[in-house]
Amino acid sequence: MVLDTLTITFELAQESRDKCAKAFKTVHYFPNRDEAPPRDVVQATEIWFCNWLGLPDDVREEDLGKTKIVQLTSAGANMALKHPAFQDPKLVKQIKICNTSGIHAYSIPQYIIGQIVNCELRLAEKRWPARNEMKYRPDPNEAPSSSFGATSYYKMRGRTAGLLGYGAIARETARLLQAFGIKVIAANSRGERRVDDGYIIPGTGDKEGTIPEQYYSTSDPESFKQFLNRSEILIASLPSTPQTHYMLTREHFAQLPKDAIFINVGRGDLAKSEDILAALDQPEGLLAVGLDVTDPEPLPKGHALLSHPRAVITPHNSSDFAGYFDAGTDMMIASVERVRQGGEPMNVIDPEKGY
Repeated sequence: MVLDTLTITFELAQESRDKCAKAFKTVHYFPNRDEAPPRDVVQATEIWFCNWLGLPDDVREEDLGKTKIVQLTSAGANMALKHPAFQDPKLVKQIKICNTSGIHAYSIPQYIIGQIVNCELRLAEKRWPARNEMKYRPDPNEAPSSSFGATSYYKMRGRTAGLLGYGAIARETARLLQAFGIKVIAANSRGERRVDDGYIIPGTGDKEGTIPEQYYSTSDPESFKQFLNRSEILIASLPSTPQTHYMLTREHFAQLPKDAIFINVGRGDLAKSEDILAALDQPEGLLAVGLDVTDPEPLPKGHALLSHPRAVITPHNSSDFAGYFDAGTDMMIASVERVRQGGEPMNVIDPEKGY
């Protein structure tokens, strides 16, 4: 398969466009989403390189006869899959829609580590006293912020992190957690180890899936309960699908160990904000939360989570890093080259599953 014609539908640096020009015979560039590509361009395009929104709204299904791949710059595909093209059974069979899972090993895992450190050490919550205010023999009746030996919640070593979803983000997170002496368990739909056949940046991740000491099934209520019972640090990196929508409830948060931490870098509709708040305020409930995604998103002004002393909310930017779209370009070109050699593209999404 030749795959000579590429159309880019978002703003991309000149250096990355130059890489595309070397990899493809014809490159069309329409960085303004409001400027629809002409029909003749759409009809000639074999590869689309799009942001998380996917194909431009004005692209008509009947003009996609030559399209083979829609490459997104995001990990999530829920917005892109809303295009009518992916409601057409013929086009679903013809077109592979792919994400950039793998490049986020540069950013989201380190964000997760940062949130864990922040939550465990209370960095966002407390006012550090002056040196001369500290006491070397902590009084058990004294507020912990002014006593040596009681200024932090927990040491990280020996804690157990439960990775809810074990894709590329979770696998690199698991690799990094090992350096802190944190035990790793994982939960996926089948409760089984799976080899990662997607895009992997050399030196990152857990291709064979051997880091977790045990896998649990989210489809089996008893297995999922056992997973939650062990997860002192619950890290969610799941996509938004009908199966994951409000998957975590108050009852699930209550199954976590006392003073557990919850970090969500997947999609906000995994859990209702009201349920997270209730778990934070419940006696022996959540110790702290670090949320890059929320329900709704963004949270309305004045929402209680925004001012909660044990919640750190960021605006869905944990994936961001300098050179993000450049890394996505490298992945897209590598994936197309694999197809040219007779293989399958990387990171193909199942439209029915949403991931």
